[in-house]
Amino acid sequence: MHRSLLSWLVVFALLAAGFGATVLALNNDVFSAHGFVRSYLQALARQDADEALAFAGVVVPESEDATLLVDGALGGVGDVRLLSDVDHDGVHTVRYSVMLHGNEQITEFRVEHDGTAFGLFDSWSFAASPLARIDVTVANDSRFTANGVDAVTGVPLLVLAPGRYVIDHDSTYLRSSSETVLVATVGETTEVLLEPEPTKAFEDAAEDAVAAYLDGCVTQQVLMPTACPFGFAEANRIVGLPKWTVEEYPVVTLEPGAVAGRWKAHGSGGAVRIDVTVKSLFDGSTSQLREKVNVDGSYVLVLGDDESITVLEAKS
Repeated sequence: MHRSLLSWLVVFALLAAGFGATVLALNNDVFSAHGFVRSYLQALARQDADEALAFAGVVVPESEDATLLVDGALGGVGDVRLLSDVDHDGVHTVRYSVMLHGNEQITEFRVEHDGTAFGLFDSWSFAASPLARIDVTVANDSRFTANGVDAVTGVPLLVLAPGRYVIDHDSTYLRSSSETVLVATVGETTEVLLEPEPTKAFEDAAEDAVAAYLDGCVTQQVLMPTACPFGFAEANRIVGLPKWTVEEYPVVTLEPGAVAGRWKAHGSGGAVRIDVTVKSLFDGSTSQLREKVNVDGSYVLVLGDDESITVLEAKS
């Protein structure tokens, strides 16, 4: 009986020792500070934004733009490799190497102890929320996409670090080259400038808008139509009302204006014709005047968010 009890005690001691060793091993790996960060990085690699955001210490300020904190926007984390895990007075500095679409980047995290689970396994929390920001400016527009997700300018966009973000603008009337942003440092703000160029569709639509504007101008039966890039000066007396006709619509070239959403359109090769009866101040005779007037004006166009085009003003 004594020998049997001793055997059971030995078995229990071995089991307890094995269990203790297992707990210790898990706390040194899965439930360690670097294990906590590795799990976060694995969530990014799976493009699981909800899981990544659920990690303790990931704090998203309500006042900031969280448009890119979604699955589809998470950017290409792969080949996660631990570099170091150093404890400084209870706060661990954990450094990982990751590959962002073929580019190796090193990201440093600060992690602190956050109690235990079941009284056995260590719990951790980010001491600094692993967020960064991308501040995008789009010349003459406010729209852009980041990793295919639609966004607008105005305030920096929050992103989960690390990540790779491809920023561009591709709409019916404007197209920019892509800018690739590699976000590796927690807390940093990366500034991006996009300068979209007009597409052929924009040039065609601008010419149509200018043509419609000129069509409105020629309805004015005066020598100097208001807010129009043409007019006619006549020294003799006008009999009746002048009539304007568009003979040739101008070819339009575009360049960005100084205000977002506004473009300068330069017209060339356009022409209108004026038909009017004039009475000579010298001898009182009347004659029919028919004169061609060149239209090489400039226009200010407003490109709306709904891709409408409005001619704001015209100058000769």
